[in-house]
Amino acid sequence: MMRRILNRFFFGMPFGVTYGLLITLFEAYARGEKIYQPSGTRFASHFSNHLDMLLVSVILWALIGSLFSVTTMLFEIETWSLARQTLTHFALTVSGFMILAYLAGWYPLDLISIASEIFVFIIIYLVIWGSSMLRAKRNVDAINRKINKKK
Repeated sequence: MMRRILNRFFFGMPFGVTYGLLITLFEAYARGEKIYQPSGTRFASHFSNHLDMLLVSVILWALIGSLFSVTTMLFEIETWSLARQTLTHFALTVSGFMILAYLAGWYPLDLISIASEIFVFIIIYLVIWGSSMLRAKRNVDAINRKINKKK
């Protein structure tokens, strides 16, 4: 089991780094910045140079990718209901993501910013969860059609 968790942990890292880089590049272009910085000035103020800031950002993005990769294993627990799997997955991912996103400087520590970040997380989570459920339903329907054809 530990080997599977470690495999998922390392598997998720490049996805987190890729998404982190793409999101921050998009935000930099959207704000009209001429120089890329992986996060805002509040985050940047903690570092003496840009390389250190980028290194810490990459590590945090990798951890975000690992978080999402490892927590998908919850959906493999066959003794749990789908509701329990989903609620546990949501609680772990939103908690872990909010901590890592704050450390990455993606939002300040105030109630409005936290509520806004959680709201965006919920919307994205629901879209991904809904599309996953539709894909699973299509797969089950395809399997059932194959079984019915054999009868």
